[in-house]
Amino acid sequence: MNTSEDFLTASFDPSALRRRWGLPHPLQKFAAHGEVEDNAYADAILEFISHMGYPGSPMHRASMWFLLQSEQAFFVACSKCGVDAEKLRSHLRLCQELSPDEMSNPA
Repeated sequence: MNTSEDFLTASFDPSALRRRWGLPHPLQKFAAHGEVEDNAYADAILEFISHMGYPGSPMHRASMWFLLQSEQAFFVACSKCGVDAEKLRSHLRLCQELSPDEMSNPA
């Protein structure tokens, strides 16, 4: 980063910061063929996942539908960014079933 303006701009782009520090993509664990493509589809999936923790909100309901119930939209988004949709959905369902205590203290 050459200037403070560059740093400030990059700080608002989580993908740029992740790449700069060499961190894996948050969905990498669910990559279908080695790498997750960092694109708008991956961003949308992550955005929906971020709203899972706000039960009762309109975004929570939309997220739950998209992530756990949709029959096409979720699978298309996953295929466009290289994510194994079945593996991710299975993981999200498991997380949904666990209580917050079980998630922070796995057996």
